[in-house]
Amino acid sequence: MCGIAGIMTASGGPPDRNVLLAMQRALAHRGPDGEGRLSADDVGMTQTRLAVIDLETGDQPLFDTGGVALVANGEIYNFVELRDELAGEEFATASDCEPPIKLYRRDGLAFTDSLRGMYALAIHDASARRLVLARDPFGIKHLYYAEGSFGFAFASEPQALIAAGLVVPVLREAAMEQVLQLQFTTGAETAFAGIYRLL
Repeated sequence: MCGIAGIMTASGGPPDRNVLLAMQRALAHRGPDGEGRLSADDVGMTQTRLAVIDLETGDQPLFDTGGVALVANGEIYNFVELRDELAGEEFATASDCEPPIKLYRRDGLAFTDSLRGMYALAIHDASARRLVLARDPFGIKHLYYAEGSFGFAFASEPQALIAAGLVVPVLREAAMEQVLQLQFTTGAETAFAGIYRLL
């Protein structure tokens, strides 16, 4: 279990390093084996790593040509088959999370059509000025987001957004009723007002 988080500023300016560090610290328990950060233009991303596959070269963010970077939490089950399918591509790591960045470059937003696994990931494409978030179709790996005057932020856990001071933790009464009945909330809304679940 890794942790990912990031922000795209509304101002177009560089993200506040302290905000990124606060999100990273809040997710440290998810990834004791390493941490990485990226700050490029108006986007900052961070990852805390629990090393399972490619212990030596799988640190994130992962980078590809043209200013494309990826942070991910999860496991791509068919990464060996995808590497075969992407024969001719040059891979810098043995990580199961490197094929998605190659697929994004080849297939654009349809890159997830080829992925089999449990994952939540973010891709920053600097040349297209685009931040892409994706989750596995079953929603095994969670990804939360918030929008405000700061811009757009995402994280593996709501508490990272709260710890960074991006969202004030106000509980939603309707959501708490769901938690008491089901032990979780359903849909895009979470137990916290202003924090949403990527469906």
